[in-house]
Amino acid sequence: MKKHILSLSIFTLILGCSVDAQQQINLLEMGDLPLEVEESSGLAVAGEQSLWTHNDHGNKNEIYEISLRGELIRTVKLTNILTEDMEDMAQDDEGIIYIGDTGNNKMERFKLQILKIDPRMIHDNKVRPEVIEFLLPDNALQSDCHYDIEAITWDNGNIVMFTKDRCGKLDNHMVIYSVPDQPGHYTAVKLGEFYWEDHERSIVITAADISPDGKKLVLLSNDALHFFFAYKKQEYFNGSYRYIPLENSKKEALVHMDDCDIYITEESREYKKAKLWKLNLCSIGFD
Repeated sequence: MKKHILSLSIFTLILGCSVDAQQQINLLEMGDLPLEVEESSGLAVAGEQSLWTHNDHGNKNEIYEISLRGELIRTVKLTNILTEDMEDMAQDDEGIIYIGDTGNNKMERFKLQILKIDPRMIHDNKVRPEVIEFLLPDNALQSDCHYDIEAITWDNGNIVMFTKDRCGKLDNHMVIYSVPDQPGHYTAVKLGEFYWEDHERSIVITAADISPDGKKLVLLSNDALHFFFAYKKQEYFNGSYRYIPLENSKKEALVHMDDCDIYITEESREYKKAKLWKLNLCSIGFD
């Protein structure tokens, strides 16, 4: 299981992401997702041969266990909870799942929440999540660009969150926040901001995960995987960066199954079913 350390320092970096010399990588199609999960927006590891996922805004309070081919194994109802827009999953080194109910498409939410679920507490395909409730600091909801969060990951007792840039290449950066992974009421801590140097592209982050060995942070956008590694003191953006171009589509979730295999889900679109994809980093010589 994953175990990582986070240094809560403030950072503002500029990192180039020119991709002129990089070739698009083709993902391995694993299968169609079931109709119950046409808007898969988060992923976590359920077992050696299965994953957890959920839908985003406007769907049922449920999580779904799917096979590595995308087949539905079971549906688990979340009880005694109201959700608005579940956007991403994270997982700690004990296998506890965290769901970021942090989507804020219309900038109408002041309180956000993260649902904490112990899979061992699932009985009769039902589970009651614990709740981590929080506000964003520094009048963040007054921002024109950074009021929405679609990407979270777990790191040594904290949920780390990355904002979805609503201003595109006019702004081209993200804000990073964290809250403790324990139930309660908090004001999120602003860890810093990250600026993309490529002003020709709109880089909008939809999911995040850290590799099981704790050495790589990966962020997902619709057309790329963004890897940060070889960082010092676990400050993600002070090390190296690699960009892997992908075909542009509505990719919303990813998770490391192990240090080689990353699974990615893609929402359905008109005339196209929702998909489960895999990328084997070891096969493409990632270092």
